[in-house]
Amino acid sequence: MIKAHSFHIPVMGTSFTADTPFKVAHFGIDSAIALNDDLLLEKLRKMYCNKFEIPYNEITEKIEDFRAKRITSYLNLINELAEKKFEELKTAISVKGSELKNEYFNMLPDTSVIKQEFNNITAKYFNLDEIKSWVKGNLSMGSIDVNIMTKVDKENYRDGEKLPVEYNDAHAAFRGYANSDLESSVVLSAGMNPRLFAYMDKFEDFYPDENGDIKKKIVLKVSDYRSAMIQGKFLAKKGLWVSEYRIESGLNCGGHAFATDGVLLGPVLAEFRDNRKELAESIHAVLVQALSQKDRLVPKPNCQ
Repeated sequence: MIKAHSFHIPVMGTSFTADTPFKVAHFGIDSAIALNDDLLLEKLRKMYCNKFEIPYNEITEKIEDFRAKRITSYLNLINELAEKKFEELKTAISVKGSELKNEYFNMLPDTSVIKQEFNNITAKYFNLDEIKSWVKGNLSMGSIDVNIMTKVDKENYRDGEKLPVEYNDAHAAFRGYANSDLESSVVLSAGMNPRLFAYMDKFEDFYPDENGDIKKKIVLKVSDYRSAMIQGKFLAKKGLWVSEYRIESGLNCGGHAFATDGVLLGPVLAEFRDNRKELAESIHAVLVQALSQKDRLVPKPNCQ
């Protein structure tokens, strides 16, 4: 299915995009939620449950694995609310055809294939049945992605005893996303965390199905080509495919400073451009071997 928009709303801090998917996903816009602050997400879940009269059961710190459960519950709620708004937007055309056009298509650039097709089928006449069928097959909800800062992985304690590594902050956040209903991407940023990467292969949704599709995709934020190759191969050895590499400056937003050799972004992008095929093929070769050893389905080289 064709993506409606050519942009996405990236994660902004720990809270600025915490509920952005609820506000924009029904328009086909992708956005990302930071999973750092589980207490914030729990408070937002309570607020939205009260607003929409949905039964709310608090997940307190006394509950086993509360951090992961808070994150899972919040993501499932946002997904449910966003899907409801998306269905309402699609069915609005049966009442007033122009409503869908005004609220959805007017937000798209004139170069959008979806917008052009819709304008073509509504140019001369307005056949509701035909439009309903077209809308069902062509419009898609924006992806509800999540962001995890891999090195924000604080160890946690209960009753003075250190908990196992899977209860570390980043590990619990990843588990919370992995157990959610979402079909989207997890954006891993702030560097490589080998312990977290080694933990990620325990969840079924990150492996390709019989069609080569991956329910939950992995996106890596990297500073250069070498970083992409190292991290991509590390994950491939676990049987995990990186669907997208997002290149970010060594001086990132929010005051993060990542040590670099002072190479400008232009040459970094050029190296990715020149070696794109090599990156995909070399990592895919490692992936194939790992999946074969695990007796899992092996996707084609262009897997996403």
